Amino acid sequence: AFDAIISFHKLNTHSSTASLLKNFLFTLLLLTAYIIDIIITQMFFDTAVYTTFVRDCRSRGIDCPIIPGLMCINAVAGFNKMAKFCKTRVTPALRQVVDDLPDDPDAVKAFGIEFGTKMCRELLESGLTLGLHFYTLNLEKVVYGIAEQLGLLTKEVESNEADAATMVAVGSAWAREGDHVKTLYGNGIITELRDDGVAKIEMKNWLLAGGQKPAAYLRKEHYEKIF
Repeated sequence: AFDAIISFHKLNTHSSTASLLKNFLFTLLLLTAYIIDIIITQMFFDTAVYTTFVRDCRSRGIDCPIIPGLMCINAVAGFNKMAKFCKTRVTPALRQVVDDLPDDPDAVKAFGIEFGTKMCRELLESGLTLGLHFYTLNLEKVVYGIAEQLGLLTKEVESNEADAATMVAVGSAWAREGDHVKTLYGNGIITELRDDGVAKIEMKNWLLAGGQKPAAYLRKEHYEKIF
């Protein structure tokens, strides 16, 4: 059996239709019947998205564990970038609070702990999940804070986020074939992505004889995804 990390954009955006949701859940039913035995959801910031999704699954016979996938709020820029990248719905109330946060990393993380703790309590108290899954991106301070507030830590832990300032969306961390990226040589499209992160990038602003476009092979630290 395999774990399944699945997306529920159809509930998490405003572009949902009944037919798309029905087809999506039917496909998921087949997968849980024959291939997968656990579901980990995409990130979300509204617990109603998760509870609605789980109840829709249960009503269609999908009875495997569905674990909520959570992305903590560590920085305003990162929050905005990931919400846009994952097409995650942000409630007007949360948007207003985030926009009003002071330009202070510690204050943002403190809010991330407060908001994340509230979400986790609502999820656990819903009775729909026995666990939580955090997408940390190697930023563990807010996760530790949430776990402490929930009484889940059995001993004191020390967070080390010395590299947080250098963590940006570069290379193969988020980029995929077909993605638009920027490089020192101009913008281009990834046409091949190797296991070591080296990407073959077709340059958009260069043109050779016969209308051919040159390609560059760049390591992951030398290109950045365009959102």
